Amino acid sequence: MKQYKIIVFILFSFLLSEVKIGHLNSALIINQLDETRQVYIQLEKEQKKAEVEYQNLESELDSLFTNYEQQKMLMSQDRKQQYENLIRNKQAEVQEFLYRLQGPEGDLVKLQNQLMAPVYKKIDEAIQKVAKKEGYDYVFDSSSGSILYGLEAHDITQRIVKELENSDSINE
Repeated sequence: MKQYKIIVFILFSFLLSEVKIGHLNSALIINQLDETRQVYIQLEKEQKKAEVEYQNLESELDSLFTNYEQQKMLMSQDRKQQYENLIRNKQAEVQEFLYRLQGPEGDLVKLQNQLMAPVYKKIDEAIQKVAKKEGYDYVFDSSSGSILYGLEAHDITQRIVKELENSDSINE
């Protein structure tokens, strides 16, 4: 309910003042850029290389397991233990490979971020240029709901911080 009141207040404030607001769909912009297509092609190549490496690791694991299953009746207890450890180590290697590749800090994620950084910068520069040229006070991204551009004159961050500091000193 409190958020609803804030949104209504902001919208009402905008209606009373002469604030120019624009919005865009960044997902659509990103998908329409040739640079993005090139990034996705490069990422796809890297993904395919990784898939080949993963399939090789899985094949090694399957081979180890098949050999173990076929020969375990003839193996000594020590040899069984060694083979089981070998299989566990290979399973851990496969899991580590997947995490290193696709985890939150994975190689593919890092590569995507690295390759997309210039694209995001280009888009941001275009947003800033159009917003300033056409006199927008704010530009919102309709795909994420965030503010992409705002006039410094409308930024009340420091006043809020000061107010919070004042209220903290009063409460003490």
